[in-house]
Amino acid sequence: MVALSREFEALREKTAEIPWCQNCWWVPNGLEFMDYVLVDAWYRSRSLELPNSGESMIPCLDMANHSNEAVAFYEETDNNDVALLLPHGAKLAAGSEVTISYGASKSKAEMIFSYGFIDGQSTTKEIVLTLDTSPDDPLRKAKLAAFSSVPTVRIFERDGAIAWDGPFLYLMCLNEEDGLDFGTLQETDGSCSQLRVFWQGSDVTDSTNAFETLISTHERRDVFRLRATVLLQDRIQEQANRLWGSEETAQSKAASVRDFPGRADALTLRRTEAEILETVFAALDMQVSRAKEDPCTIKSLL
Repeated sequence: MVALSREFEALREKTAEIPWCQNCWWVPNGLEFMDYVLVDAWYRSRSLELPNSGESMIPCLDMANHSNEAVAFYEETDNNDVALLLPHGAKLAAGSEVTISYGASKSKAEMIFSYGFIDGQSTTKEIVLTLDTSPDDPLRKAKLAAFSSVPTVRIFERDGAIAWDGPFLYLMCLNEEDGLDFGTLQETDGSCSQLRVFWQGSDVTDSTNAFETLISTHERRDVFRLRATVLLQDRIQEQANRLWGSEETAQSKAASVRDFPGRADALTLRRTEAEILETVFAALDMQVSRAKEDPCTIKSLL
């Protein structure tokens, strides 16, 4: 809801001076925030991921239901259309349902948020957490402004082990003493300025999501990785505390809406995410302990 609120305010700001938008959207008693929430829900629930075009709304095809064992698939054609196809040699009996997959790799959270249900047969384990810098970090605002995408960390299971992907964590853990710096590039006429990011004296403004690679050759790389791991561990602990701390409230609300179709899925999502957080926290705790016992890391810390 916070993200949608930001989008809505950005939409209002960028279209307020356009006459058509002003007359149709922003007149008194016009478009409100909950209208935008509804539009977002329509878009998410009716759009599909296309290999070339990305997220797209596809009339008629969006009426097909999801199945973990889908009998059909869709693909883009040469004339920029989308075709619904059966696998080669497959046959369907008359009257049987044509199903597609909404995305086998999508997490339970994404499925319930976008489509309102969880695929009970899906084995995907994943959770995405938002990230923010410490209020005490003097570079906090600059890091957030310079990062090229939304600061999140994705925690997932791969080959039976828990892994994570969070480029912003590596930017979070660095400071001026390490070689991180920010500056502004101003046009010759003084009309505007651009925020620039520097690492070890080199301009890396276009690579702020690649600090894991940028630090790989630094002599203190093990220390930086340890910092990132500890930051992730703290974020996981914070999220776990929120889940566990609200368990009684969640159960109470679930009991009060016993007939709500999404009740069981909501509780399943909570259990799944709590299990993922518990597992990854234990794995990270072991990594941190081993890192602190490593003589090379201890030397770097000193």
